[in-house]
Amino acid sequence: MKRNWLIALVAIVLLTIIILANTGLLPNSIRRLYKFPYGDKVGHFLLMGLANFILNWIVLTSRVDPKPAPVILRVSLLFALFVTLEEFSQQFFPRRTFSLLDLLTSYAGIAFFALLVLRLKR
Repeated sequence: MKRNWLIALVAIVLLTIIILANTGLLPNSIRRLYKFPYGDKVGHFLLMGLANFILNWIVLTSRVDPKPAPVILRVSLLFALFVTLEEFSQQFFPRRTFSLLDLLTSYAGIAFFALLVLRLKR
């Protein structure tokens, strides 16, 4: 039960960020990240990577599984699907821009943090 609440919390935080970005209402503190070169890419890498890390950690700590790799792979692929849909949805919002590079950077963050959680759980 606790696991479901934590996953819901991660989802709410991500959806809030997405809605604020779609409506152009991101706080100035977050918009400042876009001011320096590749700040947007760093943001994608860290936000999506850390979210994936947290989701994997929540799922893995609620299970007794001697082989965490298949679990991490499933969670990460599901999260990557969500990230892909979100990036493609940006084409329908005038304040957003679809970027294949943003998507690839998000994938890199997901992969990096998936490997990190795998290493920590072994």
